[in-house]
Amino acid sequence: MKKILSLLIIAAATISCTDDDIRTEQDFSNGPKVIGFGASLETMAYFSDLGPIERNVQVSVIGNGNGQYSDSPILVSYVEAPEEALAGERLAVEGLEYDYVDTFGTATIEPGASFVSIPITVHTAALSPTEKTVLYLKLTTVSEGSTIGEQYQIVKIAFVGCLSTLQGNYTAVISWNNGTSSVTRTDEVVTQVGVNTFRTRYVANYPAATFSPQGYEFIDICDELTLPDNQNLGGFSNDVLGVPFTSSVPYHGLVAPDGNSFQTAYDVVPYPGLNNRVFRTTYTRN
Repeated sequence: MKKILSLLIIAAATISCTDDDIRTEQDFSNGPKVIGFGASLETMAYFSDLGPIERNVQVSVIGNGNGQYSDSPILVSYVEAPEEALAGERLAVEGLEYDYVDTFGTATIEPGASFVSIPITVHTAALSPTEKTVLYLKLTTVSEGSTIGEQYQIVKIAFVGCLSTLQGNYTAVISWNNGTSSVTRTDEVVTQVGVNTFRTRYVANYPAATFSPQGYEFIDICDELTLPDNQNLGGFSNDVLGVPFTSSVPYHGLVAPDGNSFQTAYDVVPYPGLNNRVFRTTYTRN
């Protein structure tokens, strides 16, 4: 088991694993095989006309049931799910931003395999430089002996033509306990680690040297910020989870119109002894 960070003492503690630490879909010893999308968000970002480019969306075996991959094919059915779009999101159009490479609606995880890819052609010339468009896919059925993991049933595909330039030096004001506690970091550095993907130096109220790698990652999709799934504090098994910025803003943060500041909201789980632990951070360029 990886270390779990005690948030009262910056040190590793020996903690026993309990059944509560194991998600149902991660119990490989019994039950059906759990099938789901490998990520809840796929970003397909291009900033110039590169022609048609093929990308893949993975459907994975997330829980193996008896601990073995299937010895028979697993047929997966899926549909487009425009009803999942958030208020204000513009839906991508098949034939404009994207096309399906294979026959739409079904895919097969072959015997012994851990995933199958749904290939999608991205028409890079059609991506907007100012606004994302989205496509939602939803799993509907799988073969007998398997089940769809509820939290892995839907993937949001964002087609992005907006190039982000958030990397740089910042002053970060980090608050928690509903804003009653805070710390200011004047030496925050935001580093670009991928296309429109960035990593901070600090996370929560910890010194920078606590974790390796430092900080947390986030993705900028046309000024809407999202923390990726399955993100741990470096060297520990505590999760960093993005939370809706406000009741009316479902994303995990926003960039100011002038591009000189941005804000994020996230939780750290577990965080023993601290309630109202959502950390809200305002980053302002130095």
